[in-house]
Amino acid sequence: MAILIRLGDATDVDAAVSVYERSNLARRQGVWPNRAARVEGVRAHLRDPASSSWFLLANEGPALVGMASAEALRGEDGAGPVIPGDCFLNLLFIVPERWGEGIGGVILDAVLAEVKRRDYLRIHLWTDEDNERSHRLYRSRGFSPTGRTAGGEGEWAREI
Repeated sequence: MAILIRLGDATDVDAAVSVYERSNLARRQGVWPNRAARVEGVRAHLRDPASSSWFLLANEGPALVGMASAEALRGEDGAGPVIPGDCFLNLLFIVPERWGEGIGGVILDAVLAEVKRRDYLRIHLWTDEDNERSHRLYRSRGFSPTGRTAGGEGEWAREI
């Protein structure tokens, strides 16, 4: 069955957050400090109509298998003004039982197409420095590390 990508809306937030939570629990092998606060932060972010964010869902038939969220990039580590032409990939998660099947690439391609449709020129993201699975995915789509690091994460970017 094919993976169908679609824009999410307010009725999809809880399902998207579930993918985020399940994936993080698996990646962290059940050890996730500040889990409740992080999950609620993502839920609030996806529900915030004032934010410039949007999210995509990946379905295979009725099953939700992945999600991604992006928004306009803001300076000052997200607290400053919007940087014209730049986008930030905030979240990209696949349900753990489907890792390694190429779903991440399908949803990332859809994110890149949506970023282009919205006339962004560059996309940025942060990922854990030890997450080789994500590094392989991002490299395969033309991202490269910028050299900025903080708190065990590194920034990656690419031109659109």
